[in-house]
Amino acid sequence: MTIARIYHVGIVVSDLQSGMEQLTDVTGVSWGRVQRYAVGFITPTGPRTFEQTFVMTLEGPPYIELLVATPGSVWERTGMHHLGLWSEDVPGESARAEAQGCMWEQAIADADGSRAGGCYHILPSLDARIELVSRASSGPRLQRYLAGGDYS
Repeated sequence: MTIARIYHVGIVVSDLQSGMEQLTDVTGVSWGRVQRYAVGFITPTGPRTFEQTFVMTLEGPPYIELLVATPGSVWERTGMHHLGLWSEDVPGESARAEAQGCMWEQAIADADGSRAGGCYHILPSLDARIELVSRASSGPRLQRYLAGGDYS
């Protein structure tokens, strides 16, 4: 199975169940298991931990990811949020995105503090983001999730 570089679209919703039902009714998609857990991120102002609740379609790519709006986080405002991109080099691609004027917002860090995944950059002309996701670490988690397991 080949997974495209743009492999998901993230949409922030205020009510997860309602969003899932509406998309299922309109498009016929089905959903994986709802995921809820705390995730630690690095941000320009320091480390932060957010409770993250999300679900993804089982059809794709691109998959549709619904994330629950979380005050004070990058998932604060509802609506189209990001394009999820597989990356073989999150720190390098993140640096290139910044050099191109796409401000970095937050990322999951590896053991030495480098941006390792879940790395969000704002696309200023589009009022949206990209999320750079490590194919090496998250690819197996996505496969487990699509097979009925948890993403974590």
